[in-house]
Amino acid sequence: MTRHTIATAVALALTSQLAGCDKAPESPQQVAPPPVATPVAAIMPAPSAAPAPTPTPAPPPPPSIRPVTAASPLPGPTDRDPTHALAFWRAALERHDWAAARSVFGQFGAQSGLSPAAFAAAWDKYRIVDVTVGTGEQDGAAGSSYYEVPVTITGLTKANQPYHLAGRVTLRRVNDVDGATPEQLRWHIERSTLQP
Repeated sequence: MTRHTIATAVALALTSQLAGCDKAPESPQQVAPPPVATPVAAIMPAPSAAPAPTPTPAPPPPPSIRPVTAASPLPGPTDRDPTHALAFWRAALERHDWAAARSVFGQFGAQSGLSPAAFAAAWDKYRIVDVTVGTGEQDGAAGSSYYEVPVTITGLTKANQPYHLAGRVTLRRVNDVDGATPEQLRWHIERSTLQP
């Protein structure tokens, strides 16, 4: 081979090498673009707040133990449960409503044996009145029903002295007899051995 041929071959090789320098090398596999990160919140649902618990309402009291408030009316002639009249009387005494307490007695309070002023004076010496009504017994005789119950009253006098009263209270109502008045048909206190 001649020197010229060798020089031409070397020049050709260099030229082809230099011509390929500005091209990216070819690879058998295509290079994929990097994956785009997806936020976690888009994949997983946001946690939901736990629902607030629904409050459970208190069960109503049994029908024979009706709560009495200052606005509760005196049980009337259609009320067949004597404990309702007792509950009204107890609540009236405990809130020092002497007129309401006296009204539970028969004949519009006259069967208490005291005038309205005397009834109030007898009870007004007590600063705290706590009435406990026991379990009563109901009987019927000659067209009337009776309910007798033990009662204890404790508390403090206005001089801050403790006191204790105990006795029995008897309620009565005339059964549905022709000609009976509404006053006779309602449960009312017929007599009491409690002495304030």
